[in-house]
Order: sequence, then C-alpha cells, then structure tokens
Amino acid sequence: MKKTFFVIATALWLTSCVNFSKSEQTSVSDSLPSELANNEGRTGLEDEEVPYEERQSDETEELGLAPYQEEKFPISELPSNAEEKDRQGKLALYVVTVNAPTEDEPEGIYSVWMTDEQAGTARRILLTNPTASGLWDEMEGKNADAAPTEMQLIATAEKAYFASKDGKKIIVEGCPDGRNFWTYIIDTEKRTFKQFPSTEGVQEINLDKGEVILASYGYFPAPDYGRYTVNKAYSLEGKFLRQTSEPEAE
Repeated sequence: MKKTFFVIATALWLTSCVNFSKSEQTSVSDSLPSELANNEGRTGLEDEEVPYEERQSDETEELGLAPYQEEKFPISELPSNAEEKDRQGKLALYVVTVNAPTEDEPEGIYSVWMTDEQAGTARRILLTNPTASGLWDEMEGKNADAAPTEMQLIATAEKAYFASKDGKKIIVEGCPDGRNFWTYIIDTEKRTFKQFPSTEGVQEINLDKGEVILASYGYFPAPDYGRYTVNKAYSLEGKFLRQTSEPEAE
C-alpha cells in the first residue's frame, strides 16, 4: 500500500521559529534565477560561525553529557515524559526533553528514542549537544548537499520523523538559535549523521520516492530586497535533487 508521510510548514517570522502543520501540496520548477543564487541560503549566521576544526572538540563532557553509544532497554524503561512524534507500524519515535529551552538558553537538550512494540524494546538513538555549531560553512551554495557530522555534534531534536519505509532512517530538527531550523538525517543502522542545508525545516517526507522536501530562506537582490522562501528536494543520503518551488516573498 502506498504510504506517503507529509510534514509541512509554510512561513517563519523574520527572527523566530514557529511550529508547522501538515499539507499535501508540492510543485516542481526550474532552478533559482541566477540573480538570486548568491543571496539564497544567507542566514545572517556567517559572521558567527565557529571554524570546523574547533567544532571537533565539543563540550559535552564538561556539561555532564558525555556521548554514549546507542543503548537498548526494555520498552518499560522509556522515560515517562517521552512524547511520541511519529509512528510506522510497530515502530515509534519519541523525543524526551532533558532540559527545556528558556529565553536565555533557547537550545534545550533532548534525547531521541525508537521503540519496537513487537520486540518490546526501546532504543536511545542520541542525546543532543546544545554547544554544537551548525555546519553552514560546509553547505554554501544554492545546490549544496547535506554535510556529514557526528552524533555528539547534533545540536537539537525537538521533532523527529521516520524518513524511510524500513524505519532505519529518521530526521530530527529544532530551532536552537531562535531563528533557523537545523535539520539532520540519521541512518540508525549505519550510525551516520548529516545536517541538511535548510533554514526553515521539513515540508514533506515522501516515503515512496525516498526523498524529503525542505525550505530555506534567502534575500532578493536590489532593487526588490526582502526575504523569500524556496523549497528543495533531497535524497535520503542528503544529496540535492531539485528545486520544487519558485521563490515566494515572505
């Protein structure tokens, strides 16, 4: 039976993240006009980025968040405050808020769990690291692919979705800086982690096609100025596939 899971969002305020609702609308179009290429994907974070080499030494141990290997427990040991985020047959994804975000510390700390109700097990997939930096420097350009990272450098996971029919690939995302969505795809079997070059998060996950549509914002050049949103399709390996919408002014 054909199964397509849609998760959408349509707009962000200029300086804040908002929650998304579901929609089934998609469209296909040509690439961005060349005059927009140099502006698309600019997030205002460029001057704040930490060099890639410095990110390799994260601060999880100082925070008491030393990274762990994936752990498996009886399903009865799933934390009581776990929130179900997505379901695929007997498999379910949960997010546990370890430290809730605050106005002063909007990152929060989350753990992601997958339960198998048939096997009666709960797997702890990851624990987020609020000190981790985004990989924006490694994802420059309008057709950039996702950038590889490590489990201990996943900054946020407020939401979690299944991205493949076999339940082995999942997507987590959140808004740790109060402005941009940071979206990651995880292969739970191979234990690989990548960040997508998206600033507005998941719009649609198509399980049949094995692709995800994500939104990003950019800025129109003079004389128009102003911010726009554009949707793009990516493979579950994080490869850019195509643009799926025309730039839409916000």
